Amino acid sequence: MWRNRQYLFWLGADTGSELGMALHSFTVPLVALMVTGSPAQAGLIAALGQLTRVVSTLPGGVLADRGDRRRLMMLGGVLGAVGAAGFCIAALGGFMGFWMLLILHVLTSLRNGIFGSASDAALKDLVPESKLASALAANQGRDAVISLAGGPLGGVLLSLSRVAAFGAIGVAHAVAAASATCISPPSPPPAASTTPPDLSGPSAQIGTIRSYLAEGMAGMVWLLRRRDLRGVLLISTLLNLGINASIVSVVFALQQRGEPVSAIGWVSGSLGVGMLLGSLPAAALLRRLRTGFAVCAGVVVAACAMCLIPLTTSVPWVCVLMGIAIIGAPTINAGLGGYFMSAVPNRLLGRATSASALLGMAALPLAPLIAGFGYPMWGWAGLLWFCAGITVFATALAVANRPLRTLPNQSNWAEHAAAHARDDAALAAPKR
Repeated sequence: MWRNRQYLFWLGADTGSELGMALHSFTVPLVALMVTGSPAQAGLIAALGQLTRVVSTLPGGVLADRGDRRRLMMLGGVLGAVGAAGFCIAALGGFMGFWMLLILHVLTSLRNGIFGSASDAALKDLVPESKLASALAANQGRDAVISLAGGPLGGVLLSLSRVAAFGAIGVAHAVAAASATCISPPSPPPAASTTPPDLSGPSAQIGTIRSYLAEGMAGMVWLLRRRDLRGVLLISTLLNLGINASIVSVVFALQQRGEPVSAIGWVSGSLGVGMLLGSLPAAALLRRLRTGFAVCAGVVVAACAMCLIPLTTSVPWVCVLMGIAIIGAPTINAGLGGYFMSAVPNRLLGRATSASALLGMAALPLAPLIAGFGYPMWGWAGLLWFCAGITVFATALAVANRPLRTLPNQSNWAEHAAAHARDDAALAAPKR
């Protein structure tokens, strides 16, 4: 992998984008709390941003399948830098209030949703299928380093000034755009060979919109027809909601009780430590263990740790438990992501990835709302018990889901996916 120059350029572009989004995710909720002084208003800003990203993922998947994924990565980096510049101008001008934060955050989330699928889909163009699990495990390690550095770095930058924090976000996206320019242009995907639509009149524009909607739904329909994938997507949605609601709740609660920004940053950093430690054996575990077993084991560990967090208010212990809860995530993400890429045809990869992201993130806008409104009503323990309950419910569904439990190790992914495709086709065929 380290000798694959195209992969390294992709990794640089994806890393810059991920770092920019990590700093943004850390900075905006805290700035919103500082500006408004209201957990409910800060939660509303975060929730509308999440909702915008969810809604924009499907058209983003269509773009990733229709167009040049490298150019989309470049454009996404440029727009990310422009959005960060908007935050800097608002901070310097002294007009960063509730509405300005809301508008800028929604626009940034729109960029994340539209251009987020292009990078993931481009990876399959650059990496042989036999190396996908290793590439995804390496990406999980990279994400861990970003998470480890993102919280403390965001805390330090935000303690200096808001302009410093948002300026760093802009630099990260600029690096992403520059790295994407070094990736060799790929051959056009099959969908890109179709004749471009005529945009000369209103009826043609309506037809284009309908075409985008139809293509976006094609990825969703394909996923929902696959018995080996659709149950996993529901479980991922609930699991993401439980874990993210716990994380946001801890951040909001620590800010409200007066903890310094740097201490809150270490909570985010503890997630990075857990992911980094979990990423080290991820590729080896997926080679030796059945993917279904490895995923279920990681989910059970996360649920147990989440159930212990409401029992303590100590920041160090919260950091330890957060790290334990996330330690199985690299193996879970690399296993499910690798099998997903093996199962999805390249012509559908952008749309299927965006549909998967849409289903996986469908409930995420609820996370900041749960934190913002739950903390004043239930307090620390009640709110975190509620979040832990969601995680436990998702864990029970995962352990009971036979298609998930029976996923094989990575050497048998392609054969297993092909067998499910044949079975699904046989079930869908009309009976005589």
